[in-house]
Amino acid sequence: MVRSVYQFPPILTDLSLSNTELMEDPMPMMEKLPRPQVLKLKQNSYLGRKLACVGSGGFPELKVLNLKSMYWLDEWTMGAGAMPKLESLIANPCAYLRKLPKELWCVKSLCKLDLHWPQTELRQGLRTFEDMEWRYDIQLYPYGI
Repeated sequence: MVRSVYQFPPILTDLSLSNTELMEDPMPMMEKLPRPQVLKLKQNSYLGRKLACVGSGGFPELKVLNLKSMYWLDEWTMGAGAMPKLESLIANPCAYLRKLPKELWCVKSLCKLDLHWPQTELRQGLRTFEDMEWRYDIQLYPYGI
């Protein structure tokens, strides 16, 4: 189980979870933390298939979100106004993730997107943003949209 938001230090700016094997989505609790700028959910940090950042003001200072080795993640939802300062999203791999939240494209600070092994549905959805290369540094591995 994830600690209560009140058990984390209030000055926490970087948070990395690894091998915690959480069964419950940690995002609803963590999005209430006031200062994280970097969040890394690494190997075996969360074993569920869905992530939900539903709070309208969730993760107010987050700049980097790294989803590493979250093999079974297939759905990610995000509330309007969440992660307003997000600059970089890395998902490695994202073999089961079907799409990115449409609210993500409303984040004006987002400029870097690295996706490793995206499935065909997600890859095709990104074609919409091919003409916006001036705004987004989209890297897909293996290469190409």
